[in-house]
Amino acid sequence: MEDIEMATLQDIIKHVRKMQFQHSDWLYIAGESSELTLASEAALGNPDIDEETDEEILPTGFAERGLRSTIDVDTVSTCIDWADRLSGTIDDTAALDIIRYYIRFDAWPETLNAPDPPPPEESLRRSQRKYADNLGPENVMKECRREGCGRGTVAFSVFCRRHHFENIKNCPYPFDD
Repeated sequence: MEDIEMATLQDIIKHVRKMQFQHSDWLYIAGESSELTLASEAALGNPDIDEETDEEILPTGFAERGLRSTIDVDTVSTCIDWADRLSGTIDDTAALDIIRYYIRFDAWPETLNAPDPPPPEESLRRSQRKYADNLGPENVMKECRREGCGRGTVAFSVFCRRHHFENIKNCPYPFDD
């Protein structure tokens, strides 16, 4: 797509809906992605790569306008399609919501106006808790094989919950139970 002087994100969304872009284009935006609006300055462009430094060379005039690359135009198109499916209509505000979410988190929200995903540490802890809980109760009739442990074993293991977790996950058991 030719550089549109002072284009907005809404202009870009309209061009993408009309398939007026090159598949090598990227979406460039001004400002922080968390503050992206339909009125935010944006452009589509095709960056070059400096062969010596392997760094991106912005299209002419983009640096002066404060534009930075975000996601490729095919992903923008997919964001727009996803937004239209979630909203049940052609909705630029929904497209903005999905584009902003995808740029920020490199993920697809399940709903419009989805809350931010939990931090990685919280996701890891939830996953570990789920794994530990799925081990089921300890059978006190069979003693854990870890030397010095007097707890019972979980199903299909020779270890208690704590030691089975540590053996399989190769990290310390993170809970107090």
